[in-house]
Amino acid sequence: MKTQNLFKFKPTKDLAVVLINYVLIVAMFYLSFQVITIKNVAGQFITFGVVGILLLGILAPVFYNTLIMERPLSALGIKKEKLLLSIGLCLLFSVIQYFLTLGNLELPDFKSFLPLACMAVTVGLFENIFFRGFAQLRIEESFGIILGIILSAVIYCFYHVGYGMMGSEYVTLFIIGLIYSAIFRLTSNIFILFPLLTPMGAMFTNIKEGLSIPFEAIIGFSMVIFFAVMGLVTIHNVYRKRQQKATKPAEVKTAGAVSEA
Repeated sequence: MKTQNLFKFKPTKDLAVVLINYVLIVAMFYLSFQVITIKNVAGQFITFGVVGILLLGILAPVFYNTLIMERPLSALGIKKEKLLLSIGLCLLFSVIQYFLTLGNLELPDFKSFLPLACMAVTVGLFENIFFRGFAQLRIEESFGIILGIILSAVIYCFYHVGYGMMGSEYVTLFIIGLIYSAIFRLTSNIFILFPLLTPMGAMFTNIKEGLSIPFEAIIGFSMVIFFAVMGLVTIHNVYRKRQQKATKPAEVKTAGAVSEA
């Protein structure tokens, strides 16, 4: 691997967008968990699930990447390239993680487990699109692979300020962030981490801490996932149509030149 791929210094304007988006996400999560709290279920879900995860965490970076910067979804790690390898490694790492984490816990009953699983998958989708596909790859473009891994782990670690986590937990979060960022770098495809590896890690933490959420939360998180997928598909289709329109004038011009000759 070339040295310039490991370390470099070519900051881009994308870094400013990543930082602004990141600050807004942390602020929204802080509002949701530290100000509104679970006492206002509707308010917390709207700020956390809809605004924080769906709009700021998923759709905003995808919109910026694909419709403003005119880059395909593959620039966010959402791609077919190395898909089978990514899925295979995801399964392998997930089995290892299970025996190290969830396999050592007494799992809750199905009614308590399912809403936690839905939340973990929803948060996992957001974390992998934003912290790995968006932030890590943009940092890597500016500073190289090594700092891409380290800095994405740093911002992943400290975004948990929004959840109200304490100081001693940040060392563990940073290590987890490093591991996930390094694994993602193997294929630069989010499906090496999602939908099993990172959600399973979140499940372990939630169950270990005794977190419990209403069964009805399944509906809310399922809707977030649904609208996230629909948003991705819509943005991708708009991008593809733009690319097709951009190539048509060139094709017409080429055809005209050939006929004149």
